[in-house]
Amino acid sequence: MNQKRVDLLIQYVLAVAAQGWGDYGDREIGPIHIIKYVYLTDLAYATKHNGETYTGIPWKFHHFGPWSVELFKRIEPAALAIGAHKRTITDTPYDDFDRWSLDDDHLQNELADQIGGISLATYGYFRRFGTDTYDLLDYVYSTVPMLHAAPGELLAFDIAAEISKQDLEEQEKLKQYHPEKLTARAQKKKKQAFNALKKKIQTRIAENKKQRHENYVTPTPPRYDDLFLKGQEWLDSLAGEPVEPQEGELTVSEDIWKSASRTESHV
Repeated sequence: MNQKRVDLLIQYVLAVAAQGWGDYGDREIGPIHIIKYVYLTDLAYATKHNGETYTGIPWKFHHFGPWSVELFKRIEPAALAIGAHKRTITDTPYDDFDRWSLDDDHLQNELADQIGGISLATYGYFRRFGTDTYDLLDYVYSTVPMLHAAPGELLAFDIAAEISKQDLEEQEKLKQYHPEKLTARAQKKKKQAFNALKKKIQTRIAENKKQRHENYVTPTPPRYDDLFLKGQEWLDSLAGEPVEPQEGELTVSEDIWKSASRTESHV
């Protein structure tokens, strides 16, 4: 792990957050935000560098997301080094948690110069998610390294780089395709044919709508008498014995983590 790059990236995330985001100009972020934005920056860098990450962090699939103990331990010293403030929230039914904020509005550009072009990825992700924890985590959990790993495993960024390379190659092939340019006369004929088809469809829809209304039948309301109740009981009896509530433990195979359903959208 490159500690200098890790510290700079943590500080840059705090500096971006210091600009104020959301409806209330929220400048505070928690360790979970910092870790996920560092992860997304590493992922963006890896897609353009054959799977090599910017920080060199050995990212691991922990619980439900990417995690690094080394990164977590660097948050406080890196934040304090630029004068960030920590607020610990204790009035909660859950474990205590921290919130970090920075008052310096000018540090962002200075840190961006030190980080280089990869800062654009960090800034872009922050503009997209800000402090919206739910949307941020939902996106992170669906990234390629996460979908190709199981809990406890190291995340493979080379897979993301390969997929990104394939996508770029497909985009280049599409750019090379130039459809034949239509003449003004051909464009006019095409527009006329489209308008004629549109009119035909609208006429058909109107006719079908009119026909449906003509075929409407006002239903006779049911009689809730003894005969109705007996018929209802008979229909219920056809379903067999009623299902009794049960308790138990559902076990899912560990193979689910490497199943096609997590990595292939058509499954």
